[in-house]
Amino acid sequence: MLHLRGRRSAGLFAPRSAALPAEAPEPEPEVTTRLPKSRIYEADPTRWSPAEGQSEDLAVKLGRRFSDRKFHSIAEICGEGELAECFAAMSDLCGEGWRFDRSGDAFRMRMRQPGEEICDPVRLAAELEAAQRAGGGRSSPPEGGQAEPEVEADPGFDPTDDAGRAAPAGHFVLSAPPADLSLPSAGASAWTSAILAKKGSGKTYLGGVLVEEMLDMLERFQVVVFDPNGVWWGLLATAAGAPSRSGILLVGGPRGHLAITARDGAALADLVYEGRPRPVVVDLSSLAPVEQHEVVADFCVRMHALPHFPLHLVIDEADEFVPQRLREPAHHQKRALSEVERVVMRGRSRGMGATLISLRPAVVAKNVLSQVDALFLLRLVEPNDLRAVDAWLGGFGRGITPDQRARCLGQLPILPVGTAYYLRGGDEMTFRRFKVRRKRSYDSSRTLVAGLGGSANLAPADPAALALAARIFGKEEA
Repeated sequence: MLHLRGRRSAGLFAPRSAALPAEAPEPEPEVTTRLPKSRIYEADPTRWSPAEGQSEDLAVKLGRRFSDRKFHSIAEICGEGELAECFAAMSDLCGEGWRFDRSGDAFRMRMRQPGEEICDPVRLAAELEAAQRAGGGRSSPPEGGQAEPEVEADPGFDPTDDAGRAAPAGHFVLSAPPADLSLPSAGASAWTSAILAKKGSGKTYLGGVLVEEMLDMLERFQVVVFDPNGVWWGLLATAAGAPSRSGILLVGGPRGHLAITARDGAALADLVYEGRPRPVVVDLSSLAPVEQHEVVADFCVRMHALPHFPLHLVIDEADEFVPQRLREPAHHQKRALSEVERVVMRGRSRGMGATLISLRPAVVAKNVLSQVDALFLLRLVEPNDLRAVDAWLGGFGRGITPDQRARCLGQLPILPVGTAYYLRGGDEMTFRRFKVRRKRSYDSSRTLVAGLGGSANLAPADPAALALAARIFGKEEA
């Protein structure tokens, strides 16, 4: 399997029909994905030549070779460089508005038509490898370069090619292969980050991977997940559906070890403090939105009154708790906004951090989003969301080049599900594209979407934890 890393684009490869020989128009492709109308998709008139003062890029060489719109074999492509480098260059070309068709082990490049799905050269490489294994070798290129391309439906996100966890000790492994994104875990409790993506792009999945890494730390710190949708219970089971050894206490929801009401936010903070470092998942799905706001606000208020200890909050559907615009009436939502903002802006001195997860960055409070240390960006297509991300990227100053900024914004609407950008500012400036590794816990969010029901066996609560909860919540039985 070829694992390809994204490369910096020279910004020279946007399609120009005048630069290609005229020929009969191709039949209209089947429309599988509707793309937003945006300047991101406007053509750049640059021809197939490097800009003045720049060396010729491999993508420019490939663009020139493919400009005849004929199929070219792997042998011809490899003549321009190493195979992995060539597929990385093809990925650059796809990001600039081109598309590749495959027939056997030969490829053809053409302009992507409006509304046509975006091809992923990494998937083409995997298909090529599978075809070569099945056929026992390479096939010949189609005669005259006119064979029909092999086009398959996008299988969706199924990251089963995890290459293992060969990462340095003391690192979080978030990607497959691990070397693409392995982050030092030192001080992770006080991290502030946001995971932003449209629905179905893998944001909760990535959040689960991040929490898995936090739970595996040798120096354990407290992790609390606020789950408004009731989809995080899968952390209590293995990927195969067997009970896990995570030691998580599940509070609230139909599967909870104990129930929760709108008035239990402060008691929940006491339970987290006295039961540390036991991780807690708070299922808020059985509460109304205003009650969810009350729980989160009361929890944060009480937590700030307790002695300092390392704590990381994960807040799913963060736009509910830190909205750009408050609802009416919004007393508890306003309190939640104020308290979560306090965690993001001033929690570091207490060893407290937060990860905010949202499908609409445009509706997350700008004062909060602008203060996070890092962003995880998966697929985003709404123009307002892209503008919100663009404004955040502007805060990097000289840390990110205009070319990187433009390339990131251009790629976000077409990212495959489960592929993300990681951007971190400050002294640890990082800008990287990666594929999310496979989860080790049960994928409960996918199960619910597919309508498969809850087929996992969840780990039972520790009796000592239940006894502590019964005392703090004032219940005879938890």
